Amino acid sequence: MKRFTSILIIIVALSVIAAGCGTQKANTTFNKKNQPLPDYVLNSSSKVQETYIMASNYPKVLSQVPCFCGCTADGHKSNLNCFIGKMGPNNTVESWDQHGISWDTCVNIARDAIQMNQDGKSPKEIYDLVTEKYGNLGEGTPTPEPNK
Repeated sequence: MKRFTSILIIIVALSVIAAGCGTQKANTTFNKKNQPLPDYVLNSSSKVQETYIMASNYPKVLSQVPCFCGCTADGHKSNLNCFIGKMGPNNTVESWDQHGISWDTCVNIARDAIQMNQDGKSPKEIYDLVTEKYGNLGEGTPTPEPNK
């Protein structure tokens, strides 16, 4: 019995340590100051819903990252425009953009960029890594390359 208890304690301790060593989780809490999520988002997958919320919580990150889904034809300037139509004062969402619900590329770029930000990468590193990973898909948005 003592051996079982010792093993159980070790497993619990290792689990706690492993949990503490994991990457940070992106903020997916919806800010009620934003416009409510539209039905087209609420009727999408949980991954898409979560990505829209993440985009609203990390607008600066996504505004510094190009998108490679072909959305330049829609006038998009960065990956942020795939999710948010207009930002207001204090980075509140005044309008959403429907584009992000239809393109895995937009969702994947947003999630990758936010995770890299959580991992401590600089805007320049994020820009470069996203461009390297997705640049072969086509023309990117005219997002200015960050200096650092």
